[in-house]
Amino acid sequence: MLSKKFNIVTDGQWGSCGKGLITTALADKYRPEVLTTTNMANAGHTAVHENGDKFIAKALPSATILNKWIPEYNPLVIVGPTAAFTIDQMLKEIQECGRPKLIIHSRAGVITEEHRNAETDLKSGTKHVASTMQGCGVCLADKIMRKPGVKLARDYKELLTFTKTDLDISIPELINDNMLQGNTVLHEGAQGFSLDVNHGSHYPHCTSRSTTATQNIADMGVPFNKVGDIYLVIRPYPIRVGNVVEDGETVGYSGDCYGDHHEIAWKDVAEEANAPPEVMAGELTTVTKRLRRVFTFSKTQLEKAVLINGATKIALNFANYIDWECYGKNSVDELSTKVTDFIKKIEDIAGIPVTLVGTGPQNNHVITIDC
Repeated sequence: MLSKKFNIVTDGQWGSCGKGLITTALADKYRPEVLTTTNMANAGHTAVHENGDKFIAKALPSATILNKWIPEYNPLVIVGPTAAFTIDQMLKEIQECGRPKLIIHSRAGVITEEHRNAETDLKSGTKHVASTMQGCGVCLADKIMRKPGVKLARDYKELLTFTKTDLDISIPELINDNMLQGNTVLHEGAQGFSLDVNHGSHYPHCTSRSTTATQNIADMGVPFNKVGDIYLVIRPYPIRVGNVVEDGETVGYSGDCYGDHHEIAWKDVAEEANAPPEVMAGELTTVTKRLRRVFTFSKTQLEKAVLINGATKIALNFANYIDWECYGKNSVDELSTKVTDFIKKIEDIAGIPVTLVGTGPQNNHVITIDC
């Protein structure tokens, strides 16, 4: 991670690559003075302490929990203007993280029950594309349309402590001033590159906004000459959110894959990695709790993600799905040849180094090679 710069963690596939784990591990190692995000309620990022304590972030950067887990670490946390959250979730996370130093941009979106209800309608909503239906797209549309009566973060009394309207126009300057003073920024992106509404793989089976690292830079108002490392988080078997099935009928399809890979079953993943039986049951998404669809690796997907995001480093998560023997390891010397061969394959395709390897869900399950 480059000091005095705006460093970014972004997802190189369809999301759920473990950005929460990587961001928190990086923050734990480097202790950046500023944490930022533009997350929405349709993405849940998970951080797990080595003692088993778990924090699921849908509003704050996942590394904000370190404010509680590491008493001497108290970063400034900034939620950007393109974030969207429910009031209850934001207040819950603030409390869970020990009331960190927090600024919420007053133009950040607030998701209401009406927003969520609008997305669940089969005819006019987003169920047909297997959306998480958390109300993010409708909330974003209301803000863009500048509808009469639309309420943003600045309009809720519960958030007045954090939405300092006198700072709104100068949040980019605030971030820049921190870097000029020698402080480092770590930004946590949300969702996945292949879900990007403009550059993703399969419109309309995508999310409601752009998710690239470039978009994250623009959202926070950071000049390009202040950008540091861009960490692209990937997994050996990319996933898509599960389809929506009601009464035995698929009413929401989450989309196709690239031409150089195909969908497989979770038992195939488990058998290839010699994993325990519970892996065969598969993963449920953090937000919807649907069974994730899983695919073989795509060279095309990685190449596009590296190019369009301007990635400088790769974080390979779920290395234990390559070989379960490496589960929970925290030294590169403990990785099997099967895993190191996959890492070399990734580096050859991407042309940039793999600098972090996740071998399990906990913060101490991340191997730093040269990050």
